[in-house]
Amino acid sequence: MAELIDHGGRVYAEALFRAADEAGRVPAVDVDLRDFMESLASDRSALGSLLNPRLPHESKQRIVAALLKDADPLVRNAMLVLVDNGRLELLHDVSVAYAELAAEQERILDIEVTTAVELDHAQVQQLQQSIEQATGLSARLEAKIDPAIIGGIVLRARGVLLDASVQRELEEIHRALITTPLPVGSEA
Repeated sequence: MAELIDHGGRVYAEALFRAADEAGRVPAVDVDLRDFMESLASDRSALGSLLNPRLPHESKQRIVAALLKDADPLVRNAMLVLVDNGRLELLHDVSVAYAELAAEQERILDIEVTTAVELDHAQVQQLQQSIEQATGLSARLEAKIDPAIIGGIVLRARGVLLDASVQRELEEIHRALITTPLPVGSEA
């Protein structure tokens, strides 16, 4: 969410999305792509092998085919295209960009919510309802805790940042104190 996505990754994701949309399988492809990324995250040896420039191309194809043997053929084929084109370093970007496209089509707004303290269930529900009413979209929240923001809230969604944190307010006050000229004749 709110990540910088490599242009090449976005191009591959858009091609996969178009194919999945035409086939009516956007949600299934989204799930299989997510599962594939999670399996790579938990299997560091497979990930290391796929990203190893010395591993032969055919070996990478076998690894991808084995990991995706039960996945939607569109996911398997898209990942094999990345192998064929030597662009496996774009895996993460393709996955994130595809998830964004799928969420947009399903009218889901993924939002990263950062607060200084943990929000209880009622607060999360209230925030989710407020966002849904304001946007007309279904909100999917990912709560994070960062004590450094001191208080308030930081929201990130689709590349947009809304920072209503105490830390940002203090930084603005600090910047104003440094840059505001003193009146002539004052000896502060």
